[in-house]
This record gives sequence, C-alpha cells and structure tokens, in this order.
Amino acid sequence: MSISRKITTLYTKTAVLSMRLIWKSKDKSNECKGKLLTNYFTQKYLPIVENIRKKNITTESQEVIWQFWDNPDGKKTPPIIKSCLDSVDKYKGNFEHKILNNLTIKNYSDLPGYILDRFNKKQMDYAHFSDLLRLNLLKNHGGIWLDATGFMTNFIPKYIVDEVFFVFLTGKLTIFPYSFMQNCFIRAKKGSFLCEAWYEMCLEYWKKEKKELDYFQHQLMFKALVEKNPTAKDLFDKMPKKPDDEIHQLVGNNLFKKFDEKKWGKIKKTSFFQKTTYRTAGATDLTDTYFSKLSEGNL
Repeated sequence: MSISRKITTLYTKTAVLSMRLIWKSKDKSNECKGKLLTNYFTQKYLPIVENIRKKNITTESQEVIWQFWDNPDGKKTPPIIKSCLDSVDKYKGNFEHKILNNLTIKNYSDLPGYILDRFNKKQMDYAHFSDLLRLNLLKNHGGIWLDATGFMTNFIPKYIVDEVFFVFLTGKLTIFPYSFMQNCFIRAKKGSFLCEAWYEMCLEYWKKEKKELDYFQHQLMFKALVEKNPTAKDLFDKMPKKPDDEIHQLVGNNLFKKFDEKKWGKIKKTSFFQKTTYRTAGATDLTDTYFSKLSEGNL
C-alpha cells in the first residue's frame, strides 16, 4: 500500500469516526457533518467514475414516469398515496406511467444480486433501496423518477423535459440544508453521464459498506460528484438551478393545517408538484386539512 493510499485511508476513517461522534453529540453540526461526508465520498468512491465516458443521449419512443410503492404485509395503500399516484396519471402528458413494486421491479431493473439480498434480508431500508432503484431505472431506460408521495398539480414543464438531467437543489424551506439537493424528482435521459456516474458511486458504496452512514448519503454522493469530477461539474453547471422551496409548500406542519382554497390556488401555481407524506406525525385532528383533502381525492 502506497503512502498516499495510507494517508487517504487514515483520513477517511477519521472523517467517518468524527461524523459519527458529531451525529451523537447534543450540539451536532449538520454543516460540519455534510462536509465530512462529502470529503469521505470524494476520497473513497469518486475514483470509481474515472473510467466512465460520456455517451450518446437517446430518448425512447415513449419515456416513462417511474414510481415505486410496495405495501408491507397486512397494510393497505394510504389514501393520500393513492391520490398522489392518480395525480401522476392525470398529468403524465406524453409519458407512460409505471408504478413498480417488489414483484415487478425485476422486469425493468438489473440491480446486482447483493443489493436485492440486502434489501430482502432487511439490511437495507426502503429509502436507501429506492435511492439505487431510481438511478438504475433512469440509467437503463431514461425518463422521470417521482416519489410516490409527490402530488402533481400540472404537467412537467418543457424546460425540465428537454434537459438531459435535472434535479431540484435545497432552498430556504429545507429542514436539512446540508443535503444539497432533492432526489424525490429526477429527470434523466438515457445516456446521462450524471445519472450513470452517481449510480456507480452508490453501488460501490454498498458493495464495500454494510450500513448507511447518513440518511442523505445518496444526495451527498451526488454533491461530491458534481463538485470534484470535472465532467460532472461541467454538466451540472449547465443545468438550470431551481430551489426546492417551490415543491415544499406542504412540508412539515403545513400539510396538517386547515385547508384554504385561495392558498391552495397559489400553491398549485408555485410548481407542477408538491411533496407530501403519508405519516401524520402525531397530528390528532385531520378534519378539513390539506392532508384530508388530498386523501379524499378532492383536489
């Protein structure tokens, strides 16, 4: 092992240990944690993309809006999720709409066996599994990824559809600004360098490590990619920069506030979709709230 490799290994181990200590401390610094993690992913997993070259961009005859939802045993799909999925059907435009579950993902994805094994053995949660699934689908087929909790209020803007790659970046309404970007909505055409390189970094991580370091590690690997890889940085610099504030009008307690028709009209004009949640976060009275209206399918 070379001296430089020893130094890099020592640095990454120290960075992870420091991150874990910060995470457990009462006065943790998310900003510091974000920097440590980004540096860690840069040192250990960015080298995997060095041999990836830009490919020709192709568009299938009918692109797909991909979503994933699978109910745990004995559970039914929450009404708000049904409404969200129905909203995509309403505003899918020229896209085909595919909702995958644990049984159907094998028809469209080629995730490595060790990923599926970890997921099936519950060594990887749904969130981190879907992080990999969305990039695998987009790398192989192109299209749009939208979380099942996204409620569409309009068609996807042309300027996004025309992009080879697009994601929303963190804005003022983000609870965890260190996460850098949102992965709930991803536009990637088949052949996108950013999509493939990001996917390969994530695969390499789960090949070498047994559990997650942070809930937002998927986003921070993307940050490491576009900040430190010259090709990725050039492509990212050309991408339109849109803060996720416009898709966060219903985040947090806003979803459980009393419904206001005029305000809802303004929210719909803010963006073509809004992030929601099926978790009620301890809310007791959901009557006439945005949550109940969405769940009832009245919007």
